[in-house]
Amino acid sequence: MFTRILLAAAVSAAFSAQAFAEVTIGGSIESDVYYVDSQASGYKGEIELDVEPRIFFSGSDKLDNGSKVIWKIWTGVENYRDNSANGGELNTGSSSRTWGNREAWGGWQGDWGTLRFGKIYSPTYLKLDWPYGNLGGAMHVAEVGVVGFNPENAINYDSPNWGGFTFSGQYSFRGQNNQVDGRSSEYFYDITAGYNNAGFMVDAGYQETRNDGGDSKDKMYFVAGGYNFGSFTLKGGYKSWDCQAGAGCNSFAGPQQEQYWLQGIYSTGKHTVGLTYNYFTEAENAAGNKIDDSDTNVLFGQWNYALSSNTSGYVQLRYAMNGENGSIGANYGTSYGNAADADSYRLLFGTWTGF
Repeated sequence: MFTRILLAAAVSAAFSAQAFAEVTIGGSIESDVYYVDSQASGYKGEIELDVEPRIFFSGSDKLDNGSKVIWKIWTGVENYRDNSANGGELNTGSSSRTWGNREAWGGWQGDWGTLRFGKIYSPTYLKLDWPYGNLGGAMHVAEVGVVGFNPENAINYDSPNWGGFTFSGQYSFRGQNNQVDGRSSEYFYDITAGYNNAGFMVDAGYQETRNDGGDSKDKMYFVAGGYNFGSFTLKGGYKSWDCQAGAGCNSFAGPQQEQYWLQGIYSTGKHTVGLTYNYFTEAENAAGNKIDDSDTNVLFGQWNYALSSNTSGYVQLRYAMNGENGSIGANYGTSYGNAADADSYRLLFGTWTGF
């Protein structure tokens, strides 16, 4: 559970002044060590560290009409980032270690839902990251094929929960560079809807974007669902993407591809074990012609052990098997440009603490 500090109470107690708006400070620290290797030509197995400190400041102020003004600044200072890293308009989370590189927004919240403006994680990415990409599956389930992660200059609406049904919508002006008469405006939008009740879940989402001045579009959609049987949970899903514009879609073997995944999770006491299978179909080129033997199979498992109410330790293993023209690996270092026709794997040990 995050530690919450009420600055209003502290200031009032110290100075007997008028109370300020509530501010929350929280975050997490993930510390991993892993070994990664690949059969890709020229690749040498190595031990790597992945240290991910993240901190956020958020707050709210209750208005006289009962609604709230809300805000958040969320920063990741992961060790693999440096000051030369450049985030794009659709994925500023990959930028250098600067304030608000994950989220920076303000908005309003009431019985009618939540409306936010700024840099905001897209609804589809959040759905795929959790609950469908947990236990080590975020890279493949939540990131491969996705068009937008946390777009800049976005307007985001999240509905209230109506008996388990919710929906979200986001529209981004991206870099706000639509200033040339006669040229198409750049944009990004994302719509999701889902139902979660009595252990049953089903979700769907659609993303689309276009570059400034271009007519081609990148598109991605997903459907996913699952059921909790008590100590056992079964989940699965399907994604499809078409990256004709090259505006930010994460494509590998070709601009058009599909993905299926299936995950089983078992929890008892302090232990949680998950096993996930991903299949990436043969890709298609820009003309819609199939690229033979470009499919990929990725299998990964993870065991979590609760060390405290805020800390978990875990062991994770990923193994990726590529066709002759497949190029999706088990780790970021074996996934871009050098993994075709090669198996790769990653064995990781780590801890995660929320504060």
